[in-house]
Amino acid sequence: MKEQILTLERTDDLHSLRDKILRTQAERLILIWAALEEPLTRRLDMVLLTRWAALAGSELTVVSADERVCRLARAAGVDCHPSLTAAALAGLSTTGRKNKNRTRPFRFQRPFRDRPPSLRGRELPTPLRIGIFSAAVLSLAVGFLLLLPSARIRAVFPSRAVVSAAILDNSVCSDLETSLTLSDRRPTTGRILAPTTFAAGSVTLTNLSTRILDLPGGLRIASAAGVVFETVDGLVLAPNQPQSVGIRALQAGPQGNLPGGTINRVLGPLALSLKAENPQATAGGDSEWRNAVAAADGSALETGLNDRIRRTALEQLQALAGDGRMMVAGSLRVETDPQDRPDLPVNAPADSVGLTLHARAAVRTCPADWIRNRAVDLLAARLLSGETLSLAGLDLALAETESGEVQLTASGLALQIPDANEMALSLRAQTPEQAAAVLREKFHALAVRAVERTPGWLPLLPLFPYQIEILAEAG
Repeated sequence: MKEQILTLERTDDLHSLRDKILRTQAERLILIWAALEEPLTRRLDMVLLTRWAALAGSELTVVSADERVCRLARAAGVDCHPSLTAAALAGLSTTGRKNKNRTRPFRFQRPFRDRPPSLRGRELPTPLRIGIFSAAVLSLAVGFLLLLPSARIRAVFPSRAVVSAAILDNSVCSDLETSLTLSDRRPTTGRILAPTTFAAGSVTLTNLSTRILDLPGGLRIASAAGVVFETVDGLVLAPNQPQSVGIRALQAGPQGNLPGGTINRVLGPLALSLKAENPQATAGGDSEWRNAVAAADGSALETGLNDRIRRTALEQLQALAGDGRMMVAGSLRVETDPQDRPDLPVNAPADSVGLTLHARAAVRTCPADWIRNRAVDLLAARLLSGETLSLAGLDLALAETESGEVQLTASGLALQIPDANEMALSLRAQTPEQAAAVLREKFHALAVRAVERTPGWLPLLPLFPYQIEILAEAG
């Protein structure tokens, strides 16, 4: 099948392509299409190209490494291949199918039984038939593998750094929120003299009224200095009858150790009906130095929990955002409940103090795909003629400005790579070694770092062409 190769230039439009296609004098037209760009971006454009090729008597095939071009071609029913080698192989297979489907002329043959014995063939032995079949299958497999070798060349081209920044539309980004509760406990750092035991003794109560008084336990009696005691047991007093009863200080500590005759006040409604007096001193109240809650303990707890809350909130929000959204640096906001306090007050005797904080956190996020496309557009606007943006070195950063807007800063590498169509034509039907030499001499590659052959176990075929893929890297 006769083939003709036609390269789509950046200056071509539908009118110029129509003239080129109608002048075609080949059965198969291969259109090399580098990338999808204006003015040819519609499915209707591909349909018109197919019709013009049919008018010229040609079969249209597209060769492009751009997936968008291939999708457009397949939508219009046109074959699309990533390289000229693949297109050539597809043309060979198509020619073979056409020859195979041709009708053969009918020939009359006599039945096998009616043929003379001299024309009858003898049946081959079974091992020989198996050997012939295996050899045929093996030859087909070897031929198929020989048509598949490919190579991947990593070439280093000159590059320069490009940086661009822009303010994004606020409607593109949105807030992501989460709630969390964290607790912490730490040893106390204060020291106080804390009461440990209660003073105890006895008091004599005298009934000054004319009625019988039934007194329950817990009757409160105080000294002139205001130290309060309470009776331990209840008792019944007849008029003018004195009786002794045990007492215990309400508060622990040595302040309850009083000498005799100092506890003489009855508290409550029976103050006029009873007379109190302690004939002996009270004793047993004591205190000791203990750890206590200091004011700095609560502040340290709150500071440490706030730091933990920010870290934990950031981790949870990153998990919620996933790969589909990017977080804006500096936009994390954390609000805690103002009623959260340590579980013990200051100067409370304790070995440790705890705090639980309830918080809500929010951060601004933007769609990752949209941000990446926007960054590529910003950097592409700063490319010079003949430069290509390296997506491998793309670096994106989102930050919140003082006015609350989101600023995108993108940086990348601009590779000085020649035209892809010219490179594809120059490397067509080349071995990997020859392709590496062409890259150095003709396209000014700084270095060729690696040549990877697939499949790797095939012998090196210096004269056999490979399907070559170029991976451009920054130098």
